[in-house]
Amino acid sequence: MDLNQKKLYCQLIAQLVLIDGAVTDAEHQFLDAAMDRLGLDADDRRDVINHVNVDDDVEAKARELDPVVLRELTAELERVAFVDGELSPGERDIIARIKGALDL
Repeated sequence: MDLNQKKLYCQLIAQLVLIDGAVTDAEHQFLDAAMDRLGLDADDRRDVINHVNVDDDVEAKARELDPVVLRELTAELERVAFVDGELSPGERDIIARIKGALDL
């Protein structure tokens, strides 16, 4: 993945984390771990956070990712959605729309 793909990947995770209006410590740690794993530095992390909007079109963002990366992201989103112990309707919707971009 190039840097823009990495940022987009993390923006989609952040969008899912923010959609229910409450970010738990576990969700924050999950996003931090993803950014660590992808090698994002402090400036890249700020850029990710500054460009997250819960109303953004997740399907359009998802289509910008390579299909292999998108499959990985889908699995990761399912994990983070349950990290706080419950799947909100907004989280369910984002995951369904991203799977739709994959035709799953």
